[in-house]
Amino acid sequence: MTVQHSSARRTPSVHLLKVQLEGMKPPVWRRLVVPSGIALGSLHDVIQVAFGWDDAHLHAFEDRSGGRYAPPGDFGVPAFDEDEAALADVLPRAGDRMDYTYDFGDDWLHRIAVEEVRPAQEGEGKRAVCTGGRRAMPAAEDLGGVWGLAELLQRYEDGERPRPVVVQDGGEDWVEYDGLRDEVLAGLYEEGFDPAAFDPAEVTRALAGVRLRRVPGTRRGVPAGMYRCGCGELHPLTGGAGQPADADREDAVGREDEEGALSDLLGVADVRLPAVRLPGEAELARAVRAVPAFMAAVRLGHWCGGGQGARTASAEGRSRETGGRELTPKGLLRPKLARQAVEEAELWRIDPEEWGDAEVRAARLAKIRSAGDMEVLDLPWEWALNCGFVEVDGARARAGADLPDEDDDAALLTAWQGAVAGAAAELSVALPLPAGPLGGLPQLWALADEVPPLVFLMLLTAYGLPEGEWLDVAGFTDGLEGLPEGPARMLVSALLAEQYEETAGVLELFGAAEREGGETGEGSALTLLLGGGGPDPLPAGRFRLTPLGRSGLHTLLVRVGIPAPVIGSLAEADARELLASLPSYASETDAAKEVADWLAARSAADAAVQVVDACVGTEPADALRRLEAPRVLAAVLETDTAGRAQQVLHKAAVSTVTGCSHAAASMLRRIGEPAEGEAAWGLEWMLVDGALPFARRGEQALRERLLTGPEDGPRPLGQVAERADDLWRAGHPHAGEVLGALADAVKPVDKALAKRLRKAAFKAGSAK
Repeated sequence: MTVQHSSARRTPSVHLLKVQLEGMKPPVWRRLVVPSGIALGSLHDVIQVAFGWDDAHLHAFEDRSGGRYAPPGDFGVPAFDEDEAALADVLPRAGDRMDYTYDFGDDWLHRIAVEEVRPAQEGEGKRAVCTGGRRAMPAAEDLGGVWGLAELLQRYEDGERPRPVVVQDGGEDWVEYDGLRDEVLAGLYEEGFDPAAFDPAEVTRALAGVRLRRVPGTRRGVPAGMYRCGCGELHPLTGGAGQPADADREDAVGREDEEGALSDLLGVADVRLPAVRLPGEAELARAVRAVPAFMAAVRLGHWCGGGQGARTASAEGRSRETGGRELTPKGLLRPKLARQAVEEAELWRIDPEEWGDAEVRAARLAKIRSAGDMEVLDLPWEWALNCGFVEVDGARARAGADLPDEDDDAALLTAWQGAVAGAAAELSVALPLPAGPLGGLPQLWALADEVPPLVFLMLLTAYGLPEGEWLDVAGFTDGLEGLPEGPARMLVSALLAEQYEETAGVLELFGAAEREGGETGEGSALTLLLGGGGPDPLPAGRFRLTPLGRSGLHTLLVRVGIPAPVIGSLAEADARELLASLPSYASETDAAKEVADWLAARSAADAAVQVVDACVGTEPADALRRLEAPRVLAAVLETDTAGRAQQVLHKAAVSTVTGCSHAAASMLRRIGEPAEGEAAWGLEWMLVDGALPFARRGEQALRERLLTGPEDGPRPLGQVAERADDLWRAGHPHAGEVLGALADAVKPVDKALAKRLRKAAFKAGSAK
């Protein structure tokens, strides 16, 4: 794996959100694409338009940790200002969720789920867009919540028509109805309302008028007199101690989000990962079922869903669900229920040595008076909440929307992958800083800004290791090279050690990693901060990803747009993906098998057309595909008994499509059948083209490329030397850039050739 860092600005990103109105059957939801940096106040405006609300009542957002976001002054309790909280801060990654409630009388509850966070494509990010949804929304203001709306729609479906009353006022006749619901129902008939119809384009047109407000930077606001510490909770400031006020910190630090989206962090790095082999779904699902803590969280979710109750009418006449499990005012299971959960959901299986004996377990549980003191419940409960397997609604805990069926391999694996991917990103993307007052030091924030996501780079290295090999943690120095020796480097190393320990420990609990040795004591970073000094605290242990862990990390990589090829998965891929993935194959045998499987699904002529079409373009990625085209086209020609693939190549070679013509003519030269007029697409163009992607990677990468090849056979360096004086004539749009890079790369090994290439680069620049 090669990782290169750049100081380029981060690519703007967008959030793909699914917003569902809770309690409606059939469900009512909208899929929205919005800029990641918008304020939650703007997201409120978007939701209002997407669901047809009038913005006539109070509203609030609430995240999974209990943080509330609302307009300033709307509530008498501490709340974040929704116009100072960025969507990317509150919901930074795919899988994150929060609630949006509109009208605290009718309580229209909307569940917001992040389905994807990705770089913005051309034309995206200026306006909110609706890309999907289900069911139309009538004018539902003040109908009494989802129960009132459901009753109205049922009356409409039954064909019930309200009876109007004609009254006279000022000499004119007016039609009135017996209440708002009858009036809305009559309007549905007048407009020919179709509850099953939904047009995303119509919503998008309405959203075009919504002005999106962005939050400067990406730090979330904090209510006055409070600070958010490393545990994620809000704490009061006491006598000026503790975290600095939010405004002061922004002025002093002037930095963006402490973590940022993973796609943004790695969007400025050139990350190339080897193709890996992943087990099948059934094998991976079996591995998930062997992860005690995760399966305990799943069983706990089903147990919470097993406390079914009846629907009862409230004082206001609304129906409500009484199922689920009862909680204390502190949000814990009632002690009796907690004991039942340990037994009935078999939570004791996460630590059978400590809790496996039934009699001992019963005696220990009988002495515990609070679920908060029940250690065997803590981890499953925390995971069940974080994974969405349990949802807390008021004073009850119910089965969550993301709870998988234990017998469904695909659902179980998807839930596990989503959970471990989120944990890996949250724990390993940003260098952690100490909680409390020390974490607010501007010097520490500035230092952390200079350090790449070290543990995540470590995970990427482990991802590409051959099956069974270990990564030596102490020998991993990627990202530390730029830090000078001294206290700063020691501090980063200490923070990295603590971060590695936490990340590796969580991944081990997930069944995603194995580790040996290297455990460090807590507080090493704090000791250094206080002047304790000491040796380099980076642990000397080692770790490796399990096949299950590699699968989970692959899910995260794909989610954030990092190419991560899987061996044996390209048979149905298009030619562009095939050609782009082949350089990632460490084994020539695996690559050849991948090409053979791809060809087996196509005729020779179709395969030739697709490969040639995939060679279009003049950028580095296009050049990389052209470098792989000959191996695929050679395999195509071997299976081409009718000669149709050659006809495709001859036709393409004399076309004027840049890249396609060059790839086809080059292949025909290789087989000794040069196309008519092929001199127009000579070797000079292909030599420049082949060097382009390596020139972009740096001098060392280009030099290594020039020196590849057999000792007794032709090397790219020899071909460049032979045609150095004429390469500027190639007509390649990047000729000047590439020739200059070639001159720098060959100077240490051949100064005379470097001089010729420098002269050619000048001529290429003058010829434009």
